[in-house]
Amino acid sequence: MIIMPYKFKCADIGMNCGFSVKGTSPEELMPKIAEHAKTAHKIDEINEDLKKKVQGAIKKTMF
Repeated sequence: MIIMPYKFKCADIGMNCGFSVKGTSPEELMPKIAEHAKTAHKIDEINEDLKKKVQGAIKKTMF
């Protein structure tokens, strides 16, 4: 069984969006989040401010 102890939700950074993703590390989540931002929110580049906001919203979960 692969445990995915990290998660991110767009709603956690104030977006009106139901997207969520889980992964084994924050580094694994960032490309998935960037792809979602590009396709769903038309954000072509995640600048440093947005990156910090996203990283701050990545939560460690128990399961």
